[in-house]
Amino acid sequence: MLPNVGPVGKSVSLLNKQSALILVLAMLAAAVLIGHQTVPPMDRDESRFAQASKQMLVSGDYVTVRFQDELRAKKPAGIYWLQSLAAGLFGVDDIAAYRLPSLLAFLAAIWGTYHLASHLYREPRALLAAAVLGSSLLTFAEAHLAKTDTVLMALCLAQQMALMRIYLAVQLGRVPPERSWLWFWASMGAAIMIKGPIAPLLGLVTIAALCAWDRSYRWLQQLRFVRGLLVLAALTLPWAILVTLATDGAFLDIALRGDFLAKVKSAQESHGAPIGTYMMLVGLLIWPGCILLPRAVAQMPTLLAHAQSRFLIAWIVPFWLLIELIPTKLPHYPLPVFPALAVLLVCAVEVPLPGNPKSGKLHKKFQRYLALAGEYAMLATAGVLAAVVLWAAITHGGQTGGRAFAFAMLSLAFLAVVLWQGIVWQRGGGIRPVAIILLVGALFNFSLISGLLPALSRLHVSTAIDQAIISLKINPPAIAAAGFHEPSLVFLRGSDVLLLSGPEAALFLAEAPGGLAIVENRQREAFLAMVAQLGEELLPPYQISGFNVSKGDDVLIFLYRLAFE
Repeated sequence: MLPNVGPVGKSVSLLNKQSALILVLAMLAAAVLIGHQTVPPMDRDESRFAQASKQMLVSGDYVTVRFQDELRAKKPAGIYWLQSLAAGLFGVDDIAAYRLPSLLAFLAAIWGTYHLASHLYREPRALLAAAVLGSSLLTFAEAHLAKTDTVLMALCLAQQMALMRIYLAVQLGRVPPERSWLWFWASMGAAIMIKGPIAPLLGLVTIAALCAWDRSYRWLQQLRFVRGLLVLAALTLPWAILVTLATDGAFLDIALRGDFLAKVKSAQESHGAPIGTYMMLVGLLIWPGCILLPRAVAQMPTLLAHAQSRFLIAWIVPFWLLIELIPTKLPHYPLPVFPALAVLLVCAVEVPLPGNPKSGKLHKKFQRYLALAGEYAMLATAGVLAAVVLWAAITHGGQTGGRAFAFAMLSLAFLAVVLWQGIVWQRGGGIRPVAIILLVGALFNFSLISGLLPALSRLHVSTAIDQAIISLKINPPAIAAAGFHEPSLVFLRGSDVLLLSGPEAALFLAEAPGGLAIVENRQREAFLAMVAQLGEELLPPYQISGFNVSKGDDVLIFLYRLAFE
């Protein structure tokens, strides 16, 4: 254990019991489950994953992944299997069912982080580390989405914990725990089935960093590479062979060259950003635990002196540098290192500010002022979030603007408490202010995601279209969309929604009795021109306005039907 960790007093005696961890998990599970019900299907990745999983369940084809009739060769089939299983149990048309694997992985990662932290700290600090991960804005948000990322994080955590057990045992001259090598390879294989080569890459750079630091690689014999690669092959090759046969090799070719390598070579889907982006955003990504970051960084010499924390640094730094160098950048890319980051942050809970402004030594003064600047920057994160919350409520509230503003005010109140307790901690230290920060930060996340986000009606265009169709009681036998092709619309209205151009949508109406055309304003002129050319007459359209998050544009949608059928 790290030397600066000791008892924290009777006031937090509850934290000494593992039952407190179960309470934290139960509260977070309840909060996320509420969000699963209130947050509409989000574009684009979540709705693509959910729709492909729905089609897998309905079709019974558990080998080939498709979105409508298109081969979805983005990720291996593992996440679709999990989501299909959840949807089969809890409802094929409910987006909340497809989000359950993300929630379970989120809880598993928190539980694993607690046990990972127990290698460095006593139970109260280990619980705080779990709370840092659970209250992180990024991890809390990802737990609400039917995607791969929290599942990948949990599996990467399992893989790295097994690697850590082997590494620490060899460092201490002991025999590694039995089957640790198997856990390492099995977790890696499962992670490959979820998101391809990310977990092997994480393991590789961690091992390389440790070997370079220790100038020794003999401990790698404990990984039993021959047996491990056989385990890896047993978990991944059967599906790879089946999908290769089913698609004549197209699936894996698109997945490797069209998705993974394309992201490495250049910014994909307009998601490019310069090197250093993640470092600039780290305060927002790990908020509210970011307040601990400057003092944790100042502890680096102490951390490097201990094998446990040295392993965590080797887990974080090389992978972080790697994703900084990749041109394509998305907020969830750092998630595989978040458990290790959460554990290291806790080392700063009762550490005084580094340096001494009264010292005659210039480097001591600089060290103090640099740490202060870092902490003020982390505190300012609350101000950034407050501005975003207010802007979102005012700009995108739409028809539910009053409810959005109410949740914005509640969120601002939580932010004020976090800022207040952050100042209290900065001045006096102690575990209590940090615990309050994490608790209230989690409440802010809950208010933001489960309350404010669903109330931003202008952002949920597909949901507005779906509700309009229901309220108009038209029950169209067939639907075509021109210009607005978001996956959330396909998920809500079914895989038979045709994604067409304006003229094609006009032809569709002429040939599909009782059909409905959903026409975005940019396609409207071409649509109406073709309708006139066909000599058809339209009913007055139903109009919907909103904001397309995927494209960053205001949209105006018209629902058209023929007047005489």
